[in-house]
Formats: sequence, structure tokens, C-alpha cells
Amino acid sequence: MKNQIKILVISIILFQCQKKETEFPNQLELLGSYDLTIPEPSGLAIDPTGNLYVVSDQTNQIYQISTTGNTLQTYGFTGNDLEGITYFNAGKFLVAEERTKNLILYNPSDNSAISHLMSYENNDPNSGIEGVAYNPITQTSYFVNEKNPEKLFKADSNFNISGIYDLSFANDYSDLYFENTTNILWILSDESQTVNSCSTEGVLTESFSINVDQPEGIVVTSDKIYIVSDSQEKLYVFQKPN
Repeated sequence: MKNQIKILVISIILFQCQKKETEFPNQLELLGSYDLTIPEPSGLAIDPTGNLYVVSDQTNQIYQISTTGNTLQTYGFTGNDLEGITYFNAGKFLVAEERTKNLILYNPSDNSAISHLMSYENNDPNSGIEGVAYNPITQTSYFVNEKNPEKLFKADSNFNISGIYDLSFANDYSDLYFENTTNILWILSDESQTVNSCSTEGVLTESFSINVDQPEGIVVTSDKIYIVSDSQEKLYVFQKPN
């Protein structure tokens, strides 16, 4: 009888440990946080030289910022419900409009903008495209629908949807970043407060928790992860996990 009780206790302890590992993923190490002067920052991008760019879903403009949060430049383009941004190529950017479901190719050199409608069904206009990423090698764009449905989309070089993948590892999906050195998609969740390492088909490989309220933009470098908080109007810098 004592042995049975002992086995039962050990089983309960092991179950609780497994449950905690599932509910509380590894936490990223915070290196610093910086105030932004940009209202409701909602997407984050980086160019090949290391400059950071933010979109605001209040002003619907694009801003260049330093790695310590200082606003360096404001661009002339004004979108409609901007929620995501990624560096494209040759100094151009892709920005995502949530309600219109447009991916817009923006060229700062002449302030031109070309819209590409992403035609798919979603149940709530306010839960549309939340983030966009780009693979320059395959000329593939990736974007996530926030929720209802929770999906990752892939678009080809002509901005035709070429792949749709179900996501189920978080409560919502607020941004993503493609890391071309590892072929990893880093997908951010606002409600779950997690950074998630995934395949390009949205298959989760590892999840990391962050103590950030309303995280809505992510960039990953060789050694750091940058995240912007919409509600706090802050730039957070985390140590990238090995």
C-alpha cells in the first residue's frame, strides 16, 4: 500500500511539472526597454544596415527609430489601419493594412505605394492582417491573420496566396519575422505574451514568454529580439535564446 501511495505521489508531481512546462514556457531575458514617442506602435522592421522601422495604427505612418527608441525620421506615406511592416528590398517596405487586407509595397525614395489585396475570408474586420514578413531569397511574403481564423498565409512574388496554414499554439497572432539565416518564422502573440519559433508552415518548435503588455511588433537579429508594445509605447530588447 505504501509503495502504491509513493508511486501515486510521484506521478502527481511529474504531471504538475509537465503542466507547468506547458503553461509557462521559457522566459526571454530582458536587456532593456525604451520609451517611444510614437503612438500605438504596432509593427516593427529592420533593414540590412540595422535601422529599425515602426508603424503606428493611430497615425497610420511609418517611422525610423534607433535601437534605443529615438524617432529619427517620419515618412510621408499614410495608410489605413496599419498593423505590420517588413523590409522588402532595394530600400522598399511591405506594410500591412488590417481592415482592407492590403499588403502595400512602399518606396520611400519617391513616396510611391502599390497595393496588393489579399483575398481571403475572416470573421471580423478588426481581426485581420496583423503582421507581415518577407523572404528575399524565395521572394515569398508571409502574413498572419490575428484570429477568427487563426492562420498563417504565404504569398508568391506576384502577391498571390500560395499557402494557408492553421495556427493553434497561441490565443492570437500579432506579428511575425522571417530569419533568413535559420529559415525560422518568429511569430508573436499579444494575448499569450509569447515569442514563438516556427517553421515556414507555422509548425511550432519552441515558445518563449515575455512580460510585455500588448506586444505587437517583432524583429530578430543574430543576438537580440526587439519587440514594441502598443499600449505601453515602448521598445523592448531581449537576449536571443541559443
